[in-house]
Amino acid sequence: MANSTYTPALRAVLAEALKGKAPTRTLTNLFWRGRVRLSGNVLDIGGGSQGSHYRFLEKDSTMTRKVADIVPRQGTDFVIDITKDNVPLADGSQDFVLMFNILEHLFEHAAVLTEVRRLLKPRALFIGTIPFLVNVHPDPHDFVRFTEEALARLFRENGFLVRTIEPIGRGPFLAAYEQLDMLIWKPLHIVFLPLVWGFDRVLMLLRPKRNFPAQFPLAYNFIVEKS
Repeated sequence: MANSTYTPALRAVLAEALKGKAPTRTLTNLFWRGRVRLSGNVLDIGGGSQGSHYRFLEKDSTMTRKVADIVPRQGTDFVIDITKDNVPLADGSQDFVLMFNILEHLFEHAAVLTEVRRLLKPRALFIGTIPFLVNVHPDPHDFVRFTEEALARLFRENGFLVRTIEPIGRGPFLAAYEQLDMLIWKPLHIVFLPLVWGFDRVLMLLRPKRNFPAQFPLAYNFIVEKS
């Protein structure tokens, strides 16, 4: 695997952690700064409750957002089960399809990706996040975790060109810290998180040839293109 090029600053991670964001959510959000500029027709699958990642995604004035979700949350345009039903939008009508923290809740991935591909314009982007080293969180189900290799194969076999699959993490200490996040009083992150961050840094210095984020990913962010 290629070494990760994503190196968030501790200061930025701490700022989000003190707002109550877990390390995984913080690191996945920060990745999107300057990566993608949303424009034109955007379909957010599973985005009925607009997530915190929208604060980090660039958007221009041409963006028109629609939401498909299995739950009739506020802001949902189409209440459907994406594993069974087509979104009532025309073929090749979307400039972007978003799917943040949704793939793990789905079982019929080929059917879902076929629908995403139908909706996208040629060379348009499908972007999102899928967790890896995080707790089981049914909503209403939690089915799978994919490695980077499995995700790449899944996308390619369903008609997508992989631009980026980025392991989101730092090392074994941050991976362990994530499991304890729910037990830590949020203001204490300012004490413990720099220590954990430093311990992983020591490992990186001792073993410079090892790609610790790829070995201990908290999640993956992906950017793939309709081929």
